[in-house]
Amino acid sequence: MKTLFLKDMRYRRARVVLTALGITVLISLILLLGGIMNGMRIQARQYVESTGADVWISAEGSGGAFIGFSMVVEEYMAFLNAAQGLTPDSAAPLVFAQARPTVRGKSTKAIVVGYKLGKLGGPKDVIAGEGRMFTASNFEDYRPEDPVPYEVVIDEKMGLEIGEQITLGNEKVRVVGKARSRMFVLDTPLLFMDVRIAQKILFGNTPHVNMMIAKTSVNQQPVQVATGLDSLETIEARTLKQTLDDIIAYYVDEPMKAVQFLRVMLWLAAGILVGMITYVTMLEKTQEIGVLKAIGGSDYYVMGLLLKQVVLISVVGVVLGLILAYVFAAAAPIFVAINFVESIIVACISFIVCCGSGYLAARKAIEVDPMIAFRGEI
Repeated sequence: MKTLFLKDMRYRRARVVLTALGITVLISLILLLGGIMNGMRIQARQYVESTGADVWISAEGSGGAFIGFSMVVEEYMAFLNAAQGLTPDSAAPLVFAQARPTVRGKSTKAIVVGYKLGKLGGPKDVIAGEGRMFTASNFEDYRPEDPVPYEVVIDEKMGLEIGEQITLGNEKVRVVGKARSRMFVLDTPLLFMDVRIAQKILFGNTPHVNMMIAKTSVNQQPVQVATGLDSLETIEARTLKQTLDDIIAYYVDEPMKAVQFLRVMLWLAAGILVGMITYVTMLEKTQEIGVLKAIGGSDYYVMGLLLKQVVLISVVGVVLGLILAYVFAAAAPIFVAINFVESIIVACISFIVCCGSGYLAARKAIEVDPMIAFRGEI
């Protein structure tokens, strides 16, 4: 009698498999949607935090770095390098602009990052054995006697080889090195090059950049320094935290509102579908329950028998859903980062929903009179 619930599950194995499969698919979909958004947030933070900058400066009225249109003249560099609260000579120009480069004959998305080598804004070195850094310009401003070669450092995930060429606009840049973890939101690759080359390709060789970045002095609070710079009414200054909040709101939360809504609807669908499947499965056993009660089975025994099945099916479905979600996340064409705590919460809620539905169905089933069950009148 102890294994009666297992024998009943083997007898109805098709329904058991389908129920567990439904739980598995729903859990994996919920986790994958959350993982995509988590991955976007991680990548949105990845580059910005790697620069080491504390203050981000953009043009007045731009809404902040990365958000709106910003063109800043490099003459501000002299002022920033001597500004109170900033580390001397830490200010650096930065070009950060979306582009459509042609890679191996195909147009693709990318972001051009132009910065001064040795300054804030990009990697200081490449992966060991994966080429070298691009050749840097020798002067702070553009000069004809300073012919900088068209070279670029890419993320290793782009799959290009050292020496290959990328077409940007009407120019070709040669890959000379590879960096690690240099992708932006939705696996958009970052193309690192000297700021002068970025200005030539994107801005027609004009002495402008999108933004400037700097480090605060050791004993200074970034919020106070940024507030002081922002009060000048010629530039906008934000701290690292404010910049990250702007990026996540603009690049992740705003465009992913539909996904957030879809995720909520999926939660509702999961609860309803799993509950209905479990409920119907339990009610199908009404005749068997009538037989058990007729031969002396107590309500407590019958309830325990049914709940054992529900718990086992739920555990199998939840565990397989977790495994499937992590497998799909690893094989996904974009970066998917499933939060472990979130996966545990999803698993627990799904388990509770399944068991709750099974319990309600079992309560209804054990209330049926054995004679009614024998006649098939449920």
